[in-house]
Amino acid sequence: MGAMKTDLRNITPDGCELRFSEIAEDLELTADGFDFPQPIEVELSAAKSGDEILMQGVVSTAVEMECARCLEIFEMDINPRIQFVIQLLDISEPQPSEDDDFVILPKTTGEYDISQRVREAILLELPLKPLCSETCKGLCPMCGVNLNEGECDCTPDKTDERWDSLKQLFDQ
Repeated sequence: MGAMKTDLRNITPDGCELRFSEIAEDLELTADGFDFPQPIEVELSAAKSGDEILMQGVVSTAVEMECARCLEIFEMDINPRIQFVIQLLDISEPQPSEDDDFVILPKTTGEYDISQRVREAILLELPLKPLCSETCKGLCPMCGVNLNEGECDCTPDKTDERWDSLKQLFDQ
């Protein structure tokens, strides 16, 4: 399994740039209805200040999914940001933190794997109702043709005659 491990010992107060690239499979990144056709690229800057290491950067990848309206498969770029602080303390075990933006580790920790953070950042970016475009016209409810690709012969204006008398009231 690939991992995005950062060597904490090499991070100085001057800061450094870290780059990672993994395929979704190696990151164990999965989400129903979503595919990740491109590698997940991460660019982070890390700087140490006392016993704290500030990490911030951006994740870049693309996601493939089905449009909720027209059912076409489309691809969208996502670029979530990640930012967190690692606190290195005189402890023997990593500690849970109340705050998601803080990671508490023993001073002796050599490496930190950011994979979990990267996965979460990507999953939070996935749309609840994917649309290939804001203006997607969807499918014709009568014949199922993709209305983005052209009109169909259905007449959506065909109304039920029983409503005619009511319609006349509105037209007055």
